[in-house]
Amino acid sequence: MEYVPFCGTPPAPVELLTRWTFDPALLLGLAAFLVVGLWTAHRRGRFLVGWGLTVLLFVSPLCALSMALFSARVGQHLLLTLVVAPLIASSVPLPRLTPLVTAAFFAALFWVWHAPAPYAGTLASDLTYWSMHLSLFISSVLFWRSLGADRPFESFLAAAFTAAQMTAYSVLLVLSPEPWHAWHELTTAPYGMSALGDQALAGGLMWVVGGLLFVGTIGLAVARYANRQTPVGS
Repeated sequence: MEYVPFCGTPPAPVELLTRWTFDPALLLGLAAFLVVGLWTAHRRGRFLVGWGLTVLLFVSPLCALSMALFSARVGQHLLLTLVVAPLIASSVPLPRLTPLVTAAFFAALFWVWHAPAPYAGTLASDLTYWSMHLSLFISSVLFWRSLGADRPFESFLAAAFTAAQMTAYSVLLVLSPEPWHAWHELTTAPYGMSALGDQALAGGLMWVVGGLLFVGTIGLAVARYANRQTPVGS
């Protein structure tokens, strides 16, 4: 029997809005995440926003669209790691690790999972699919949790490093003369674009969205560091 990816086969545009994912294991996992989060969160409002976005990422038609468009998968990952993760990191009590260590950990996973072979593996196995998303999510939560007012210079370096490595990846996507992922060479045409155009769009999304967010993060870290260096009463 032929394997069907977790989010299903690539949808045709006319059926996209009907492609919601109500997998029982997914819904059970989201429910458990909600219960544990509400039990432990000290900022429940932020947690609920992060949880709600997580539901949309994996239950809404975006999940199915990510089977057709690499740009949709990248958008899903950007929302998961750059929006949901900081909301969860700031709402649930977790240990603060060293910023540069968490940045390196996140970067390694980010590059590995978006390389052609591991990425193809996520389309051939539910276990690999969820290994990708859970490891990216956990590493990004640890990264955002490690940034803090108590270590502004380290936070600046970690944020700058993360911005640089994500920008480098996005530039490679935009400038590549050929598509990296064979799967999407067969799935993008119904949406009016080539696999290479879809890949360039993914790189542009990462470049702009990630860049804007990290400019703010780096600016905040610099401001905190400057305030710490200013003598009291000056």
